[in-house]
Amino acid sequence: MEKGGAAAGRAVENAGRNYGLDLLRILSMFFIVNLHVLGQGGAMARISSRPQTYYAVWFVETCAYCAVDLYGMLSGYVGVDSKYRPARILELWAQVFFYSAGITLLYWIFAPGLLEEDSLWKAVFPVSWKTYWYFSSYVGVFVLMPYLNKMINSLSRREIRRLAVTLFLVFSVGTALPKVNGSDFLQLIGGYSFAWLLILYLFGACLKKMELRRWRRRWYLLSYFGLVSFSWIFKIVVENYTRAVYGEAKYGRLFTGYCAPTIFLAAVCLFLIFERLEIRSESKRRWIAWSSPLAFSVYLIHTQPLIWSNILKGAFGPIAYWPPYGAVPAVLLAAALIYLVCSLIDGGRRWLFGRLKVRKWTEQIVRKIGSV
Repeated sequence: MEKGGAAAGRAVENAGRNYGLDLLRILSMFFIVNLHVLGQGGAMARISSRPQTYYAVWFVETCAYCAVDLYGMLSGYVGVDSKYRPARILELWAQVFFYSAGITLLYWIFAPGLLEEDSLWKAVFPVSWKTYWYFSSYVGVFVLMPYLNKMINSLSRREIRRLAVTLFLVFSVGTALPKVNGSDFLQLIGGYSFAWLLILYLFGACLKKMELRRWRRRWYLLSYFGLVSFSWIFKIVVENYTRAVYGEAKYGRLFTGYCAPTIFLAAVCLFLIFERLEIRSESKRRWIAWSSPLAFSVYLIHTQPLIWSNILKGAFGPIAYWPPYGAVPAVLLAAALIYLVCSLIDGGRRWLFGRLKVRKWTEQIVRKIGSV
C-alpha cells in the first residue's frame, strides 16, 4: 500500500497500510451496488401511489452517487507514490477475464437461450468491447500513470493546489450548467469515460501531495450530508415544478451525477474523513485487509452483462411499492447481500489465483516482453 507523505503521515498505520482508505474502498463499492439495486434493480421506479418512497430511495441514491469519484480519487492517491508495476494490469485483466468469460461459459452450459448476440465478444475481449466501462477506461489511465505521476511529483505545492482547483472548476463546475441544454462539450459522458477517470486520478494525486488544513471529522460529515441534501432537494423541487409547468421533469439532474460539483465535493469530504481514520481493533484490521481486495470483483460479478440483464434487471422493482420506512432498509440490505455473496465467490477466485501463481506468471510475461 501507499506510504504516507507529510499530509497523510498521521493516517498511515505503523505497518504502512492505511486501513481507513481500505475501508473507504469497501464503502465505495457498497455505494456502487446500492446505485445498481436502485437503478437496474428497479427499486427507484416512480410509482404514482408511492411518491414518498421515490423521494426516500432517491436520497439513498444521492448519498451513493459519489462512489465512482471516490474510487477514482483513491487510484490517484495511492498510485502517485507507488512503484509502477506493468504486470498489475495483466493481473487485473486476468481477474476481469475470469468473470467475463467464466460466467458466460456457465450460461452457455446451463442457459444457452439467454446468451446475447455479442456475449462471446464481450466475454473474450472485455476491454475493447467495454464489457465493464470502468475497467476499459481505467486501462487508459493505467498506461499513462508513470507520466502522470512524474508530472505531479515535479510540481510545486502551489502548482498542485492550482491544478486541483482547476480540475474542479473546469471539469465539474464548468460542465454543470451546459447540461441544462444537453451540452457535453468536454465529452465526459456523465463521468462514464476515460477522461473523467483521468481527472479523478489527477485530483486524488493532488490530495496526496497537498498539505490541506484539516477540519474535525464531524465537519466533513456534516458537509457531506449538506451537499447531498442540497442535490436531493434541488432534484425533487425542480423536477416537480417542471413536471407541473411543462408536463415533464427537466433540469433536476443538474447537481446529481458523477461530474456534478456537489457530488464531487461530497466525495472529497468522505475521502478526508477516511484518510485519517485510525482502525485500532486487530480483528477489524484483519476483516478490512481481507475484504478490501475483493471489492473490485464485487463490481465484476454483479455487473457482468448476463447477470446484469437476466438477474439484476428489475429484481428489486417491488420495493418501489413499499412505504419509505421499509423500502430504504430493503435497498441497503439487498446491496449488502449482493456484496457478501460476490465477496465469498471472489474469495474462491483469489485462492485459485494464488494456487495458479497468476501474479508470478504476469510478472514473467512482462519481463519477457521487456527483454524483446
